[in-house]
Amino acid sequence: SHWPILMYAPPYQVAMENGYFEEEGIQIEGIVGSSGGGTTVRNVVTGGLPFGEVSTPGAVQAYYAGAPLSIISGAINTPGTINWVAPASADVSSITDLADRTVGFTSAGSVTQNTSALSIRKADGISVDDVSFKAMGGLSEGLTAVSGDSITVAANLDPIFSKQQADDDDRWQVVFWAKDYIETFQQISVITGPDVLENHPDVVRGFLRARQRGVEFVRENPSEAAQIFASYNDGYGQEVMRQALDNAEPESFYLDREFSVDGLVNVEAGMKNIDLIDRDVEWSKLCDQSFLPEENRVDLTAAENA
Repeated sequence: SHWPILMYAPPYQVAMENGYFEEEGIQIEGIVGSSGGGTTVRNVVTGGLPFGEVSTPGAVQAYYAGAPLSIISGAINTPGTINWVAPASADVSSITDLADRTVGFTSAGSVTQNTSALSIRKADGISVDDVSFKAMGGLSEGLTAVSGDSITVAANLDPIFSKQQADDDDRWQVVFWAKDYIETFQQISVITGPDVLENHPDVVRGFLRARQRGVEFVRENPSEAAQIFASYNDGYGQEVMRQALDNAEPESFYLDREFSVDGLVNVEAGMKNIDLIDRDVEWSKLCDQSFLPEENRVDLTAAENA
């Protein structure tokens, strides 16, 4: 999702630059980016890609629509730096000001769709029924729409936010942060299909180990990771990328060959909140922990019974 610009990318960029995938016998021929949500899931399911790092809500929707996929690991477990902005001159300054207004998100099934509505649900003084939600297609499209008054607030994420701050871009005011209302949210997961699971189990384990090493490097060497992150994104310097990593708080942001029970519970709550699903998620069927270290496995029925 959103390769190579958003905070999901650094562990993979580090792993590729440092040769972690090659050491596992895996040659990365390319990475296909997308606008997130169901779009990324479809790239994997119908596009012949062996792995995808996708929004967990998008994976759940696809699974119950009949897509042959399994979640093999969590990837991101907090809302991180997701915020919603309005023009600095707008008469909105808090989440409660959004009653009878329009909130923009990226795409259907995306993290920004789920966390915007779940934040509003958890906030005092406002209800999800008070607000209209609109898919924009991407982050830049949302910022364009909000500047033209087509919507009231648009989703904004790092490192775009940190670059705006570094550039003294005073066009925007932050109306609310998802992290102020949602502590854990397994927003992103790693998925693959049955052919890869059955025929290439060693590749699955190697892929997850390479990503794990990338996560560890980001946590232990943030300045070097920021330099690599910047090298993939023209116009974004090392300082901006380091600030973005600091904002994301890598220790809690990235999951490391594991699942988060609380994070999955909040994903399900968020999906039900906006009627993306009308059933309980069978996490123990959708998630395959057999490729994770024994000590990292969790009781997924705890998420089902929460």
